Amino acid sequence: MSRFARSVEPLSLLIGVSMTIGYGTLYYPFAILGPEIARAQGWSNAFVFGVFSAALLTSAITASLVGRAMDRFGARPVMVAGSCLAALTLANLSSIQSMAGFAIAMLLIEFSARMVQYETGFAALTAIHGRYARRPLAHVTLIAGFASTVFWPLIHWLLGFMDWRGVCLVLAAINLLIAMPIHAMIPRARKIQRDLEPTEWAIRDPGLLSPGNRKPAFVFMAIAFAGGSFLMSAVHTSFFLILNEMGRTAAVAALAGAVIGPMQVGARLIEMLTGERVSSSIVGVISSTALLLGLACLVAGLWLDGELIVIVFAISFGIGQGLNFISRAILPARLFGTDGYGAMTGNLATIRLFAMAGAPVSTALVIGQAGIGLTFTMLLLVAAVSVAASWMLVVIEKTAATNPLAVSPG
Repeated sequence: MSRFARSVEPLSLLIGVSMTIGYGTLYYPFAILGPEIARAQGWSNAFVFGVFSAALLTSAITASLVGRAMDRFGARPVMVAGSCLAALTLANLSSIQSMAGFAIAMLLIEFSARMVQYETGFAALTAIHGRYARRPLAHVTLIAGFASTVFWPLIHWLLGFMDWRGVCLVLAAINLLIAMPIHAMIPRARKIQRDLEPTEWAIRDPGLLSPGNRKPAFVFMAIAFAGGSFLMSAVHTSFFLILNEMGRTAAVAALAGAVIGPMQVGARLIEMLTGERVSSSIVGVISSTALLLGLACLVAGLWLDGELIVIVFAISFGIGQGLNFISRAILPARLFGTDGYGAMTGNLATIRLFAMAGAPVSTALVIGQAGIGLTFTMLLLVAAVSVAASWMLVVIEKTAATNPLAVSPG
């Protein structure tokens, strides 16, 4: 490992902190603040979460813009600008009065999110560490896994003595005073090029499937990933609404959110320790099954009183969520190889982002129009389809691994 890679290891941990802030201030807050904004402004939950869904749809466009900026200017200026923009947009959100102003603010928040969340953080660490980036990337995911654990209870506590506008100002200050200085520590692109020793940045892997045999795997992978993203987006944005319909308090919801973070981190840590002893597709099955079981526990909470069943939900759902990210990273490379990996994962991400964006508004609409029973039916159906698709990927991986004709040449 290069001298420079060793010297920036603490910075990798700091970037993990900044990623926690990126998700904790620009994604997770709206599960709590969404209903608060709707109630204070006299708007419907469907409108508020509909705007949030529309803002998520811009990810497909803004992600490509941010990616080009990263290639041209490096990670440091993009992430510093992202922190500043996040602070400005959150401050602007705190002062909006109209529906149009709220929609514009949310679009800007989503744009700033693309500049300070995983994609840019991973690109920064890859530029610094090259082929040795796996361990720093793992550190970042482990730390950022605590975003909901830190920020859901924090926001719930802040709402005890200030309104949602004050909370937005606090979140803006966190971006400006903590995340932005961390991003300013990232070495400039030219300094990285001077200090890094020559290294091989990629080792080619043809993948298990030949180009002509990839369509079924792509379809099942798209279904599995989209289903997981739909469920996580629906739960994180509508969790407080769901538990309110179940007769549980906001404090119970905040407690469950605090459990999800450590469980997803624990699941990622165990996966790191087991390494390649567990196949890529099995990681996906465990993830989708854990999400399904978590939702089943939440459904059981309609008949079982107390907090325990909600905590069991959080444990299972947290495990599924933690492994979902890892599955999305390793399974495409395993089946399709490293050549064209970016384009392949980009195509999968486009489908996944549409599902992710549609989850908040569809969940809020079903809750408002049909009630919690049909809401759970919808979520369980999506989870079951995702599990089925994940098992099909297990079959495809095992068949390809034992059938030389399915392996790409070279």
